[in-house]
This record gives sequence, C-alpha cells and structure tokens, in this order.
Amino acid sequence: MRVPRFLPLIAGALLLALVAGPVHAAPMPLDGSWVRLDENMAEGSFFTGNWDWESACNVAFTITDIWVVSDAFEVYDFGKLVFTTPKVPDWDALGLLDPRTAPPYTGDPDLALADGRFSNGLHVFGSGTHSITIRDYHIPPMTAGGNPFPDGTVAFKAACTPEPGTLGLMLLGGVALLALRRKV
Repeated sequence: MRVPRFLPLIAGALLLALVAGPVHAAPMPLDGSWVRLDENMAEGSFFTGNWDWESACNVAFTITDIWVVSDAFEVYDFGKLVFTTPKVPDWDALGLLDPRTAPPYTGDPDLALADGRFSNGLHVFGSGTHSITIRDYHIPPMTAGGNPFPDGTVAFKAACTPEPGTLGLMLLGGVALLALRRKV
C-alpha cells in the first residue's frame, strides 16, 4: 500500500503543534479597521487585553475616544509608555446639558477623530513585534460636576505605512506616468 505524499506532512505538522503548544495568533489587524471597546472600568484602569502584531513595515496606530467626549488614553508597548492623548474639556465644560447630547456624542470613530472635542492621537511604530495595552487615564463625569462614568470607551486602528523611500518612488512613478500620458 502506498502512502500519499501529503500524509507525512500533515502528521509532522500535528506533531509539531502538540510539542510546541497552543499558537498565539496576533489579534491586532493591520488593515486599518477599527477596534471598538466599551468596558466597565474605573478611571486609570487598563482596557482588557493586549493587541499584538509583528510586521516588516512601519505601522500607523490611530486612537480616538468615542461616545461621551473626554476619555483620554495612554498607549503602552510591552509595558513601556509610548504616547498619551491630550486631555480635552469634559462635556459639561463644553456647555452640554447631557453627556449623550449629539453632537458630539457618537460611536463612529471616523466622526470622533475628525471632531476636536474627542481626545485622539497617532503614533507610528517601527517594524518588528509590538504588544499594545491602553490605559484610560481620564473618564468624563456622569453628571455635571459628578463622579466619572463607570466605564471607558475607545476605538483604535493600525495600518502599514509605506517607507519614505517607497513613497518617493511611487510619487516619481506617478509623475513619469503623467508625463508619458501627455506625450501620447
């Protein structure tokens, strides 16, 4: 009886998986899609989870507050503080009568990012392995002058960015194509 060629490969992969243990898949997509979190937490707490990735490219990491304005964040990489989003005025300091007043109340990260009343930031991480944790260092009050909401809200995304040399080559190529097109 002949053994199919792929059978030893499958058996080897299974054996390797058993010896190596569980594989940790990187949960952070690098495609620019938003990750949204809304967690019960106290001011100064970390959001649950780490968002890991490994890449050969630089990665632009964008973070913004969503829902009620003025959550502000610290972003850590392997436990080291990398950057902090600015503290912005709380909803009651903006003259709003209710924290769920629209605008600026929104769950859409793109709208929040474009609205200066929401704290946000951008950091470019170099190529390599990263493990991100996020701390909500400021949570807005529930009522005017009251205690903070017992939860934090955040949205963030990551996407590979072209190296400056690659960007320059792409620009040069586009100019050359336009020049050729005009000649034709």
